[in-house]
Amino acid sequence: MSAGEFFDLVRPAFLLLAAFISTWVLVDAQRIGLRIYYSLAWALATLALPLIFLPLYLVVKLHRTKPTHHSTKMIVAKLLAPAIYLTVILAIIAISEYRDSKNVDTHLARATQAKLAGDRRGAILEYKAALAVEDNPHTRKLLGLELNEEGDWTAALSEFRLAERGGEPDGLLPFHIARLLDALNLREQALMEYKRFLYSESCLNAQAYYQCDIARRRSARVDSP
Repeated sequence: MSAGEFFDLVRPAFLLLAAFISTWVLVDAQRIGLRIYYSLAWALATLALPLIFLPLYLVVKLHRTKPTHHSTKMIVAKLLAPAIYLTVILAIIAISEYRDSKNVDTHLARATQAKLAGDRRGAILEYKAALAVEDNPHTRKLLGLELNEEGDWTAALSEFRLAERGGEPDGLLPFHIARLLDALNLREQALMEYKRFLYSESCLNAQAYYQCDIARRRSARVDSP
């Protein structure tokens, strides 16, 4: 498991722990006699940087006098503020995690992790989820590559064509399209794509030796009597 995967795994638990610790700081700060705005400031600081501000708060607490006694009504009021505080913080965390789970970059990162783990089906699902959020030609090309490897040639061809129409700059797209047309026995269309690829910058500038050689052999075989 990579460091990024481990962080994604423990982050929700860490946020919840920080929320409960900061709520405890809010309750305890009022108990030892700090005013509400000081208590709230300590709580928010602990929420943001618990490993720094929690030890600092404990040091401050050691130098405070013994807790003062309050009436029942005051105790209820002092407990109501932390309850509202915790509810708001948990709601913010839940909304933030939900929005993050729907983020394009999150889906792309998960797709990359799935590919590294050899989970092609998972990568395909994540690319599709990313496209549901934002239609992007580069993402369509990545999805097309995975669908091609999966053997879903018709869907892969559709994604490559959409990527090309969307302005994806990858010069190998005509080659990928030609190979898929060949696989689908659409020989004449495949030949047109091979020739288009041969006259593209990728071949004219010798940027793709292997693919250009395949395209030349394929075109020569079809053109020969």
